Amino acid sequence: MKVKTIKWRDSRMYIIQCAKDEDWEPCVITSVGFVIEDTKEHVVLAGDLLDDDLRRAIVIPKENII
Repeated sequence: MKVKTIKWRDSRMYIIQCAKDEDWEPCVITSVGFVIEDTKEHVVLAGDLLDDDLRRAIVIPKENII
């Protein structure tokens, strides 16, 4: 199985009070994991492989990859 690093954009939540004219930017995330699936719509990465199972799986839409 291949290990891959992917940089992608996701939503950002501001939990503090903000001004309306704030410079709103999405969050850039770097994810590293085993490639479980790679389709034209998304990439699925897993952080851990456990025999026939996996954990810490993340589905990243291709449109979010930078």
